[in-house]
Amino acid sequence: MEFSHETRDKTLRTLQQKQWELLIIGGGVTGAGLALHAAARGIDVALVEMQDFAAGASSRSSKLVHGGLRYLKQFDVKLVADVARERNVIGRNAPHIAQPDYMLMPVYDEEGASFDTFSAEVALHLYDYLAEVDETWAHYMVEHDRVLEEEPALNSEQLKAGGFYLDYTNDDARLTIETIKKAHEMGAAIVNYVKAEAFHYSEDGQINGISGQNTLNGESFEIRADVVVNATGPWSDETRKQGKRETEKKMFPTKGVHFVVDHDKLPVKRTIYTDTGQQDNRMFFIIPRGDKTYFGTTDTPFEGTYEEPSITREDVDYLLKAVNHRFPSANLKLKDIESSWAGLRPLIQDEDNSDPSGISRGHEVFTEEDGLITIAGGKLTDYRRMAEDTFEVIDQAFETYGKTFKEVDTKIIPLSGGDVPDPSAFADFVSEQAKQGIKIGLSEADAAFLADWYGSNVTDLFNLSEEAKTYDLPLKEALQLAYSLKYEMVLAPADFFNRRTGMLFFNIRQIEKLKQPVLDILSERLGWDSQTRDNWEGELNARMQEAALSDLKKETSALK
Repeated sequence: MEFSHETRDKTLRTLQQKQWELLIIGGGVTGAGLALHAAARGIDVALVEMQDFAAGASSRSSKLVHGGLRYLKQFDVKLVADVARERNVIGRNAPHIAQPDYMLMPVYDEEGASFDTFSAEVALHLYDYLAEVDETWAHYMVEHDRVLEEEPALNSEQLKAGGFYLDYTNDDARLTIETIKKAHEMGAAIVNYVKAEAFHYSEDGQINGISGQNTLNGESFEIRADVVVNATGPWSDETRKQGKRETEKKMFPTKGVHFVVDHDKLPVKRTIYTDTGQQDNRMFFIIPRGDKTYFGTTDTPFEGTYEEPSITREDVDYLLKAVNHRFPSANLKLKDIESSWAGLRPLIQDEDNSDPSGISRGHEVFTEEDGLITIAGGKLTDYRRMAEDTFEVIDQAFETYGKTFKEVDTKIIPLSGGDVPDPSAFADFVSEQAKQGIKIGLSEADAAFLADWYGSNVTDLFNLSEEAKTYDLPLKEALQLAYSLKYEMVLAPADFFNRRTGMLFFNIRQIEKLKQPVLDILSERLGWDSQTRDNWEGELNARMQEAALSDLKKETSALK
């Protein structure tokens, strides 16, 4: 179903012309989950996002669908149980996004280690139990030598054992956009680049709409709604402050940083989850992805601009020290980092805990006196259950209007691209679909990549081959651009290079070759004048320089 700049223009007009039953502010994964849940129940729902979809926290995570193994150390058993069970739901509804795999947790006999061999076995057994893992994917423990056979680059000193356990690989931005597209398909009115500027109120002081601004042209307009939900993640407090009444601070955002290097510099076969070795009660991931490896994350309190949180030299030093401790032969340096990202976790303030790593990753739904409902906190993996919990409060608000809606079980709704005959045999699906891609001129590798990335939507993508072949781009990227323009509401170059394709993080050098032809096509298709094109090119260049840590690398060179 088309979801483009043309449909956006139509939706912008529709937003102003009717009274909506539900308005969602925020187009990250939380807002996307709410929109899907509402549309499935037949609710007249609209969603606005001030940036691009997933531009905030929902494209800046560790890109895993995981159950939060480390929270067992904090005895947060309920959180782990709830989140771990959702992995299978996402894997079934979006097999092109989330795939099960064994991950490795090495066990070291060193000061400050999170687990010894016995406690690791207990934790992984409990993890399987809470997640209701079947025998096929049950964890297993191996000794020192077997760990090194699997991952020979790991530090062997004080290595005792290792545990292999089930978690899921994922792309967070794809999960968000595919949820958005499914909600749109089911009737939700959804637009990006529309900012909620102010609330509107009824005579009895209840919020009944917003003033929204189309940030692409500066035009402002009103959206009226019975119920308004704030799903803006780290921006939750900022959104709440737009109301008439004073609000107490709820959010405690923390920053997480990840770095990408060439896989040859950090060769790992699978995701590794290990202590940092810095006696700080922190664990971090090392994750292979194609011909790259990325690692993270940090967990530090954050103050600053939420849109583009910066990466400091301290962040670099911390993660390089951790990864080089675990992989001594890598000897990674700042110059080896090809790309990076920093994201904010929308944690809820905990007066009894000042340690960011110890603050609960649970979510909370609360309602202001003026009727604004806010959903905050939570984890990416748990977005569907967060929507269910939020609707318990939304339904109470609807009762004041005498409205009730049918119940649905979103566990059984495939996301866009997830209509695969057998999610457990997704590799076979990819192989079969790749044959169609080869017929239109793709290499076997490129055809398989696209089938894996787009799932059942790959047929629509392949059907755009005639248009794509008119673009001055390699066929794979041309198909992705044509599809993104027609079906994924791309309005800016970073939308395409980052959140639709992942190139900004995992193939940043390729962007230099593709940048000008992509800008040419976007300029023509979106009707940009020369100034608009220059502005978007400047914005893309800024994002690339930030991702490549250009300023930090220049500072380091200047000191030599």
